[in-house]
Amino acid sequence: MEIPVKIAPDEGGYTGRECPTCEKYFKIKFGTGLPSASECHCPYCNHVGLQNVFWTKQQLEYARSVVLNQISGDLLQQMKRMERRPDPNAFISIGITVKGQPTPIAYYTESELEERLTCSSCTLEYAIYGAFGFCPDCGVHNSFQILNANFDLALKVLDLAKISADEIKSKLVENALEDVISSFDGFGREHCLNLPGKLSFQNIAATKEKLLRENGIDISLGLNTAQWSFVCEQFQKRHLLAHKMGVIDDDYASRTGTHPSLIGRKVVITESDVRILIENLQVVGQNLVKGVARS
Repeated sequence: MEIPVKIAPDEGGYTGRECPTCEKYFKIKFGTGLPSASECHCPYCNHVGLQNVFWTKQQLEYARSVVLNQISGDLLQQMKRMERRPDPNAFISIGITVKGQPTPIAYYTESELEERLTCSSCTLEYAIYGAFGFCPDCGVHNSFQILNANFDLALKVLDLAKISADEIKSKLVENALEDVISSFDGFGREHCLNLPGKLSFQNIAATKEKLLRENGIDISLGLNTAQWSFVCEQFQKRHLLAHKMGVIDDDYASRTGTHPSLIGRKVVITESDVRILIENLQVVGQNLVKGVARS
């Protein structure tokens, strides 16, 4: 006997999935992404298996309860046909009464997740906890996609700065610089998670040397000496903003070649510099993606 059970998507069109290996929960929107994706990738641990092994515990419990509800309901109906009242005229008569309810259905609702994404490679719409993960359809890691999305937000902040008062403009440009570098640091850490040792991209010059020395990856490919020096200088400016209220100190002067007479003054950050930095970091990010396979 086969009893079909439909697992309906939530109001947003997403269907819950649960990895059979790490048992973490995510959601996908069937009908988006690859047209005939029979396999599913866990966005967290990248376990790959057929779609039919990614049912959640709640979905399986619901399916069992639907089947039991139907079977028990049919059984009760059959037994009720056997009901009879005792014969009041008979010396001895036995009546049969059937009582009971079908097994209740264990309804459930899909959980809300923190991040909704659309894969830039296969267009699958999916939702996960956190931010970074593998696409459940094509398996591509989304770290570079999220980096570019954060860069787009920074560019919108810079557009807003253009039409803002001077004191607000300055703060928006500073915030954009900090956001761009923080986003790149988060991307770099996540994308290099499987490499031995911990990497921090806040000191991008030191990280470049480490990756080149230990992994043969040159993240500055495509940038000339002046462009790479510019990138390193902007990272140093971000350090001043975060730790020195933007005031130039001896360390910044020695690292960037700034004239000692400027020590104690506020560092200058321009809108155009942040835009150029984004362009250069997109090149650096592509080098990282090509050099480090995320699996």
